[in-house]
Amino acid sequence: MVSSKFWLSGVGILALAALLVLASGAKASNEYGCDACQDSGWSGEAKLDEIGNPNAGSATSQILPGLSTVQKSRVAKWNQPLYGFADEKKNISQTAAPAMDKSRKNEAVRSDGAKEMLVPIEDVSDTDILLDISESATEHIQGSIAVPYTEFLINGTYVKPQAELVKILGDAGISRDDPVVIYGECMPCGGGPSPATFAYWIMRSLGQENVRVMDGNVSDWAAAGRPIASGTSIEPQKTYTAEVTPEFTATYDYVKSGKAQIVDARTLQEFGAGSIPGSINIPNESVVNGSKIKDEAKLERIFAILNKDQPVVVYTNTGVKASVVWFSLKLLGYDAKLYSYEDWLYHQETEGNATNVQEESA
Repeated sequence: MVSSKFWLSGVGILALAALLVLASGAKASNEYGCDACQDSGWSGEAKLDEIGNPNAGSATSQILPGLSTVQKSRVAKWNQPLYGFADEKKNISQTAAPAMDKSRKNEAVRSDGAKEMLVPIEDVSDTDILLDISESATEHIQGSIAVPYTEFLINGTYVKPQAELVKILGDAGISRDDPVVIYGECMPCGGGPSPATFAYWIMRSLGQENVRVMDGNVSDWAAAGRPIASGTSIEPQKTYTAEVTPEFTATYDYVKSGKAQIVDARTLQEFGAGSIPGSINIPNESVVNGSKIKDEAKLERIFAILNKDQPVVVYTNTGVKASVVWFSLKLLGYDAKLYSYEDWLYHQETEGNATNVQEESA
């Protein structure tokens, strides 16, 4: 079981959630199965109408004239406002992203706000440091720096201590003041943007302000007529001075407090096998289409089950798969934090052992 000794510490505060683990070998392949490359069509409203609220009791039979089935589900089953539905949903979708013409039907349309986190290829400038976090990549963006995301982990499992993370970034030629654009995939695991959003989460937790994820991969870069290369750039070393923030990481006590909505980003099968009580299942694969995060109009529908005025905690067994859901929530302006099911299980077992000791001593 994972111990809290793997948490990174700043001066007087707990830093990055080193309890978030990456599974290696066969388990890693489950993280990035081919299902993640498909547009599953998962719908927050459909899920809401399907499962209701197990705590709503007789409220599920409440009759609400003039509302659609989905609206009734929102109000009667979940006892929540109509946020994300009907005319309000239409307004959200229209303001979140520009209208899409037929010729761009398959493109993800981004608002100006979204581009501050997820930068289009055409907006990447010569002053940006391109950080390729791919594992075993054979093609790179010309001039990019390569730091495979596995370098941030101990034996492919635990997030390394803060001192090691800042050394890795500094040795690669990155300082906390540099503008950084992260791109890449875990190709041995089936692809997808999760490793890039995970690296983004690490750097934001270290205090990096000017950091974005590229909206696309090397193939998209090449298709845009930009140069690629078989090798990467070696830059002079810099000093990376972290300013650690716990803003993006949930703690066990916070999860238990009931202040936040809890999202299990694992598969439905994993969710059904055991989850944090009160969790809502929004699978990781539901927010991506191939190698890209879905546009805001689709994300709004996926997250319609959530109350945007209440904080959200996203977890999986490991941090990588959950990070793309966390990133998507932040993209829409949610107050979201990342968490680990391993941490939950560890504390549950610890509390259980403590209770048994007290009972025996009594």
